[in-house]
This record gives sequence, structure tokens and C-alpha cells, in this order.
Amino acid sequence: MEIRYDTELPTEDSIYELYENLDWNQYLQLSKEQLLTAMKQSWYAIYAYHDNRLIGTGRIVSDGMINAYLCGLGVHTDYRSNGIGSEIFRLLVEHCKKYNLHLQFFCEEQLVPYYENKNFKVFAVGMTGA
Repeated sequence: MEIRYDTELPTEDSIYELYENLDWNQYLQLSKEQLLTAMKQSWYAIYAYHDNRLIGTGRIVSDGMINAYLCGLGVHTDYRSNGIGSEIFRLLVEHCKKYNLHLQFFCEEQLVPYYENKNFKVFAVGMTGA
């Protein structure tokens, strides 16, 4: 399977379809236009395409000088377990290292060992607003 990793911005329909597949938009409740705006306003983003279909994404929100926050890393349920998420993660990390940014992210507890194997470590407790 040939996967293309690119910074090419997806269409609003394709990003919306991916977020729906991942069930992320049940929580976010964003329109197609709002999701595309979030992608546009990211400091850096990688998109994975198979036959011009958007199948994965990951992005960095950053000040470009000190901190970088990885978010929105997801792969369409039909394409999981093929290394696509790992490659998106690797490309995002590589880009942040190039700019000497302190990369941070949140992940589900069961994924901690996965990221620890990639030389990341737990450093803080996350919190969210009410």
C-alpha cells in the first residue's frame, strides 16, 4: 500500500470525514469550516493520503520558539496497524527537533509504554478546564 505523507492541506470534506471516523467530532462539535481553519492555523501538520484519500493526520500547535504541542494524531480505522501513525509521529518529532522546540503531548494511559519506547517520558499531570 502506497501512502503519501504531505503538508498539503486537505479539503474541508476530507478532514471532516476523518474526524467523524475517529469519533473526535462527537466531542469537538465543529463544522467543516472550523476544522479546516484549525488545520490552517496549526504551526505544522502532516497528512497521510492513500490514493488521494485522507487517511491520517497529526499537527503541531506552537509558538515556534520554545514549546510545541502535538495534537490531532489519528489514523482512519480502516488503515490502522500499518505504521501510518508512527510515521506521522516521526515526521512531526523530526520537524520540531529541527527548530529545537520542546515537544509535549497528551496520550491515553495505555499508550504510555508505546511512547516511552520512542524515548518520551511522562513529565506532568494534565488538566482541562470545566
